[in-house]
Amino acid sequence: MSMDSDDGFIDKRFRSKLSWWVFGLVLTTILVYTLRGYLGWAVFGVFLYYVARPVARQLRQRGLSESTAAVITLGLVILPFVGILIVLASIAIVQLGTLEATDFERIVETLFPDGLPETVPTTEEEIYLFVEDFATDPTVGSVLEWGSGVLGAFVTAAYNLFITLLFAFFLLRDERRLSRWFRFEIVGEGTRVDEFAQAVDKGLRSVFFGYTLTILAIMVLTGIIYTLLNVIAPPGLAIPQVLLLAIVTGLASVIPLIGRSIVYAAIVVYLAVMAIQTDLTTLWFPITFYIVMGVFFDNIIRTYVRPSLSGRMFPTGLVLFAYILGPVAFGWYGIFLGPLLMVVATLFVQMELPRLLHGEAN
Repeated sequence: MSMDSDDGFIDKRFRSKLSWWVFGLVLTTILVYTLRGYLGWAVFGVFLYYVARPVARQLRQRGLSESTAAVITLGLVILPFVGILIVLASIAIVQLGTLEATDFERIVETLFPDGLPETVPTTEEEIYLFVEDFATDPTVGSVLEWGSGVLGAFVTAAYNLFITLLFAFFLLRDERRLSRWFRFEIVGEGTRVDEFAQAVDKGLRSVFFGYTLTILAIMVLTGIIYTLLNVIAPPGLAIPQVLLLAIVTGLASVIPLIGRSIVYAAIVVYLAVMAIQTDLTTLWFPITFYIVMGVFFDNIIRTYVRPSLSGRMFPTGLVLFAYILGPVAFGWYGIFLGPLLMVVATLFVQMELPRLLHGEAN
């Protein structure tokens, strides 16, 4: 074979390979543009996959098929877990909407010691006129239109949630097949990309599975303890909105060192003010609350619960910023996408950036 024929053969192979790369790039662009609206739900599906994966793997180790293990995990883990999330969110919303008027009155008395501004309706006549004006206001039609929009958004969210559950199911069922395909056909077993992908997988398991269980465990435990403390509380001096405060305490655990302490301090101040206003001898209750929650419970969480569930793979500050800045940057799904990007970026800086800076071989 002549040199010219060899060059022509190589050039033909290059053009063919380049054509396939261009086709792949165009196809990827079309898919990303078309499915961009489902990014949040896809990330949520990945989150559910990591939450449920340990259970599915345990079931497979006991001899169940991949499909059976995925179906059981979907029914016994994912669906109840999503239901718990919906119930917790609903409880928080309902309890926010059913706060007692006396709670608002204390806040108002603190903020407005000289009384409410005249623009706020306080008497029955003023409230009646306010409601009447609202009922005859032309904007009521827009409120009804808004209600129909909310219903449409609910139907859309339900459909997207169904798609997300299917996505998580197929990830659970086909994870071994997808893993083998990625390792052997795409990146190659034992390569740097393979090692990086495995590190990312371990990091997402730590953040999604570990931190989620930690937050849920704190919610459940604080709810139980708050309820038990209310049993021994003096008359008229009880922890208000127990379930709502338990949810807030769990979410505040994302903030390192001071997260739960802020919630405890707010409750102690509230109980102490109530005790001072009613009976000084009941000050033992806020003191007891702080000893139980701020000393014993917090030490148990920091010493045993958090390390055993979430580990210490990433600095707590990074996890905090990922959870806080994620929703601000991306919207509601940022609470899942933020930690995912944090894991990838942190591991890249730890594993690959030093090699790139020092010129080591990939």
